Amino acid sequence: MRLLLSIALLLSFRVYAQDKNIAQFVIWEPKECMEQAFEKGYQLHLQWHIANSDLWDWYGWYFISGPRDGQLLDATVDHAWADFDQRLKPAEDAADNQLHVHPFAKLRAVIKMEKMASCGHNKGLQARFLRMITITAYPLTNAIKALDNVTKQLHADCFYTYKIVDGGNLHQLVLLLGYDSFSELGKDADITELLEKQAGFTLKGIESEILSFKKEMSRLHQ
Repeated sequence: MRLLLSIALLLSFRVYAQDKNIAQFVIWEPKECMEQAFEKGYQLHLQWHIANSDLWDWYGWYFISGPRDGQLLDATVDHAWADFDQRLKPAEDAADNQLHVHPFAKLRAVIKMEKMASCGHNKGLQARFLRMITITAYPLTNAIKALDNVTKQLHADCFYTYKIVDGGNLHQLVLLLGYDSFSELGKDADITELLEKQAGFTLKGIESEILSFKKEMSRLHQ
């Protein structure tokens, strides 16, 4: 009986864990000459989450390459869809955001993604650098398998494969690769070549951007 109960609990835990695979990514563009005011306001908004005992983690990175250079990407990860129906004090959260963040930045995107694969933990999201590879491919199922083959050949300390499910191109995958130095990042510079060697899908486009983790623009429990 105890064995059956243990198996049932283990299975329920696995189902629960599998359901916690939705992430929300938000992109902010600080207004011209308001970068410092934006940072201060964003940090004040994070204090609102702390003061209200928010249980969610919030990660913050700045783009440091590509056309979005200087923009902030914030993210909360590992949620079930139902979590977004039960957000902490949504009206108060929105009001504080309007007060401290919106006057100093433009909201560029709100994107929800489903995690398809990862290194098994979130420590890599705090790596010094994240390389964001955005891939447009058909069919997605085969492209996900191809990415699985590619990530096994990379030098990144950790990786995360996401599929866009709302707020963007539904034929796009986002690969996040964590590195603590540019020398390590450079070892994976030829990721396009690795992808093109994979069969069974059509690679329509691939883009690379680098992000820098900002602890002061994050709110993490661990």
